[in-house]
Amino acid sequence: MERAVLALLLRAGGDFVSGAEIANAVGVSRPTIHRVVEELRGRGYLIESHPRRGYRLVLEDDLSTANYYIKSLVTDTPIRYSVHYVEKCRSTQDVAEALAREGAGEGLVVVAEEMSGGRGRLGRKWVAGKGGLWFTILLKPPTVEGLQLISLGAGVAVAEALRELHGVEATLKWPNDVLVDDKKLCGILVEGRMEADRVHYVLVGVGINVNNDIPEELRDTAVSLKELLGVLVPRVPLLAATLVKFAGIYALLRQGRHGEVLLRWKKLSSTLGRNIRVITHDEVIEGKAIDVGIDGSLVVEVRGTLRKVYAGDVIHLR
Repeated sequence: MERAVLALLLRAGGDFVSGAEIANAVGVSRPTIHRVVEELRGRGYLIESHPRRGYRLVLEDDLSTANYYIKSLVTDTPIRYSVHYVEKCRSTQDVAEALAREGAGEGLVVVAEEMSGGRGRLGRKWVAGKGGLWFTILLKPPTVEGLQLISLGAGVAVAEALRELHGVEATLKWPNDVLVDDKKLCGILVEGRMEADRVHYVLVGVGINVNNDIPEELRDTAVSLKELLGVLVPRVPLLAATLVKFAGIYALLRQGRHGEVLLRWKKLSSTLGRNIRVITHDEVIEGKAIDVGIDGSLVVEVRGTLRKVYAGDVIHLR
């Protein structure tokens, strides 16, 4: 029923469809349609309702309007999002950190059209031109417990949102890349400030290649959603769906339900079960990826011995 309702709204191309028309087409009552719409909203779909005009699926790409939609997202978690939009910045991580130091609350989402100094893991440069979805979520978790799984959880949120909204077979490469056909669609960077057992803030940076052009030198290893689908993709619904997914995952981590997050990551993993090469700061390890530990480490079997890797670059071997 959800698929049928969603198909009707998609065919309307962003226009309103009356509740009566949807109910007649699907063959159920209008209260049932209302319930289905609420379920779709809970999955991250942006659906506006009007007492006389009915429902419309928001197909919005203008990120400057994002806060209008994001602030009213329905999640079953304590986190409440608000968007701080900038047209261009060096890095959304830097903007979010500055706002955190000024007292910004948990749930702030810094979104930029373009970044001139975007960065990835290990200090690498992240190419972040116009058309992509570049944002940072500010978190203020009460304890350090589960922090090591935030990065994995963010990857799960992005991959699940891509699968549900666009049918893209996104997978996860340890520790925090989202791939499609072994090409990078999204990268995640988690930074923060803490001391001893006190967390001041955590910054979850997410970069998704949506409508941006992939530089020629990266075309063998990276891909955009526009390339995969063959059309321009509205970014605001993808942002909303990712935030809804992440809110639920963050709630699980705060409740100590780490195993549930890990299980979702493993179901989407393209790393586990494969022969890999891991490049760490002081050695190169080759073996088979066996598991991911509760601490977020990658368990690698090397000539019959299990090794735990906590940081490094993974290369999938054929």
